[in-house]
Amino acid sequence: MPVPQARAAARPALPARRRLSRPGVLLAAALSCAVPGCVDAVTVEQEAPPPALGVNESRALTLEFLRFDAKNFSKKLTLEELKALPRPTLEGIWLLDLDISALIENALLRVMYMPPAEVDALSPAARNLVGLLNMTPESADLRGTSLEYLLGVGNAVGIPTSKILADLVGADENERIIPVEITAQAVLENLVSTHPNTQLRKGLPTSEHPDGVYPVAPNAIPVTLYDVVTDFAGLAAQFGPAPLDPDDPDGPKHPGFIKATSGVKAALDDFTMTVQVNVQALPYKGVDATAAAVASVNSTPGQVASMFDFSKPDWLELNGLAKHLAIGELTMAIPESPMHLPGGTSEEPAPRGDSPVWEQPPWEFEHILARAGELRAAQIEDHCTKYGPQGSSTGEFEPVAVCIDERGWTTIAVEESIVVPEESRPAPSYFWDILVEVAQARLHDGGLAEGEADLEVTVRDVPVGVKTSDLVASIKENLAKDALLLKDMAIELNDNAAGDADFYLYQRSTESGVAGQRDYLYFVAPDDIRRDAEGAPVREYAYKNPGFFADAALAEKRSTTEEIDGDVLHEKVEVKPGDALYFEDDEGRRYQIAVGDKPSPHRLSLTLTRIQ
Repeated sequence: MPVPQARAAARPALPARRRLSRPGVLLAAALSCAVPGCVDAVTVEQEAPPPALGVNESRALTLEFLRFDAKNFSKKLTLEELKALPRPTLEGIWLLDLDISALIENALLRVMYMPPAEVDALSPAARNLVGLLNMTPESADLRGTSLEYLLGVGNAVGIPTSKILADLVGADENERIIPVEITAQAVLENLVSTHPNTQLRKGLPTSEHPDGVYPVAPNAIPVTLYDVVTDFAGLAAQFGPAPLDPDDPDGPKHPGFIKATSGVKAALDDFTMTVQVNVQALPYKGVDATAAAVASVNSTPGQVASMFDFSKPDWLELNGLAKHLAIGELTMAIPESPMHLPGGTSEEPAPRGDSPVWEQPPWEFEHILARAGELRAAQIEDHCTKYGPQGSSTGEFEPVAVCIDERGWTTIAVEESIVVPEESRPAPSYFWDILVEVAQARLHDGGLAEGEADLEVTVRDVPVGVKTSDLVASIKENLAKDALLLKDMAIELNDNAAGDADFYLYQRSTESGVAGQRDYLYFVAPDDIRRDAEGAPVREYAYKNPGFFADAALAEKRSTTEEIDGDVLHEKVEVKPGDALYFEDDEGRRYQIAVGDKPSPHRLSLTLTRIQ
């Protein structure tokens, strides 16, 4: 078959400050599906740019409106194609808030069940942590605490210390005093959820969130498309040390909770993301007043809200995600307080007492343990148990009484006839005060001084705890709620802008079944600003008076943001031959637009005059 000849009309080149963009991927792909055969590449030499207009100078220009509607067009993006998109574009596509409750619990379980050889290779503080996480009434080591005297009492009257502790917490003697799910909850609340990047995430500005800042779901981390295609490469940076106030980078910092990660595999090598779109793929032709020349505006921004048909289950498909999401190697860190924190001895101030542990940063180990003790105490039924010799309470001699009430207030009383040093008799306290005292003593085993027991432990093959199918369902649900999340990616895929227009010609999709009967001029919006190779706008949106006016003083606005074909983003005005409009460009120059005749249904002539 004969090869059709390509034809391109020469147009003025743009000023040096304005760069031509590449053809849109969607447009190129759509045309490749629509045009049979092949077209030889044609190189078009750009003419020298015309001079800018001086005051009271005019130039005649003709704008053309062309449509190429790609209906139900399916675009498949490979992993490499997604990685090639600008990082800000990928980071701007929020997919979901991923609940990491299971991840934290799985990480703690990995620590608790770590093989002995790996435990021996840990730092002293990390080894001590393994012992604390596995502490049972039977294994509890009370040396160096106010409960140490119970060892002597037990020897004197034959009461096993483990039995007293087991009865106190309502557990078997070989059952962990603090279950792993409670420890995980305390870590989530105190360490993870206090990190700035687990509290807030960036998004698109809306009327409800004009600053573009959104709250993150509890116990979750925000996940973007960048995280998925890079296998969460930024976890350590995102959830490491960070300013508590993002606006004060030199202020107090959160220490972070992830020190390092590796071996994460979210998107497999054959990962693909397929979207179905309905899009007018050709650019809009407009006027760059600075150059007094025709320029092309990316047609995508005003169509994003209608590009995707969310009623179709296959509007978005994600294939090639790992079936079992896991982190190959995860290093978590928990700081220790630099000072010893004694347990409280007063019921006031309610409901936690007077221990200084509650005044310390919530992410410190001692505060986390206190919170775990508080959560555990809430599960213990109030009771009071008295013990006689050999643990029997049937005789008249009951030398030990252990009581805990519904608040967690604990008393351990020893009969006066039992000889123990008076200073060794513990004062009543809350259950968590006892736990923190014992934990601090054991955390420093091995000769560690206060402030030397910061915890850092690496675990391997930690399941994230979420099914891939649930992950995909959440992603599709969230994106369907707000298609604008895909705006930047859609702009990149259909990047057909050239030059920097201040306004452009638009015609309704149909008017009484016939296109091209009514002409509108649209003033550019921030989303229309052309992007560079990194996805950043090439210029600021510096228009002080966007829109079209009836007078040179810009006192009477003619344009509105009325809805046309779903667009409420742009200032727009209907024009007819003989109309005169005024506007100001982004450099403060003012112009008159004199609307001329229509050479054809889809073309409009106008004369641009600089008036100031």
